[in-house]
Amino acid sequence: MLQRSIKNFFQYLIGIYTMSNPMIDLMKQFNDNAADAAKRVGDLNMKTFETLTAKQSEIINYGIEISSKNAESLSKTQDPQQALAMQQETFKAYSEKLQASMKESADLLTEARDEWTVIAKESAKNMAESNKQAMELNKQSVTDGVAKSVEMVEQAVAKGTEITEKAVAAAKKAS
Repeated sequence: MLQRSIKNFFQYLIGIYTMSNPMIDLMKQFNDNAADAAKRVGDLNMKTFETLTAKQSEIINYGIEISSKNAESLSKTQDPQQALAMQQETFKAYSEKLQASMKESADLLTEARDEWTVIAKESAKNMAESNKQAMELNKQSVTDGVAKSVEMVEQAVAKGTEITEKAVAAAKKAS
């Protein structure tokens, strides 16, 4: 009986150091939150990359188109003043388009940065909350473990005392 009490005591102590279901649930929630944040960042990065790539393609295509139109127009004129005016007009149109594209790209990157900041803040908040919950669970686990350990030691001592008293009584009876 004493051996079984001691064995139960040690099994319980081992159980204290293994994760309880609430801790496993907390770890799963933490991992789910981290995976969700990583997915959101990945999606945001992909969307940003695709949009910037489309902007680059658009401005390159516009440059090719306007260069072709400029070459065609220049081939039709013999007047150097008119050719210079046409080139200035082409350059101005391309510059305006490029400037607008750069502003749109900067706005897009600002929006992406703001969204990344939101994701980072949410992740930090989730991490802090998970840490707080883990500390509370650990505190409760230790409190419960100490109480159970004390109870089991008291049972083992009581059983040991009982066995000792029986042994002493049997020895007195035998003598």
